[in-house]
Amino acid sequence: MRKLEILISEEQYQHMIAERDYGNRTNLEEETFGSYSLCLHIGSPDVIPATLEMKMVNTMDLGEVEWNISKF
Repeated sequence: MRKLEILISEEQYQHMIAERDYGNRTNLEEETFGSYSLCLHIGSPDVIPATLEMKMVNTMDLGEVEWNISKF
């Protein structure tokens, strides 16, 4: 089995939490059920850095991230 690790900064983490909280409040107000997804965009390794995107109520680009696949 393999493990995908995505390393984010504290600032990126805080943006994710704020967006999640906003989405949860919006879903409660509108009496809907929602979730969020994370999308890791990987370009050409060592040329184009990987970026992370979060989709919930809005789509938010979290910027560049480091990632790794390792044995679990």
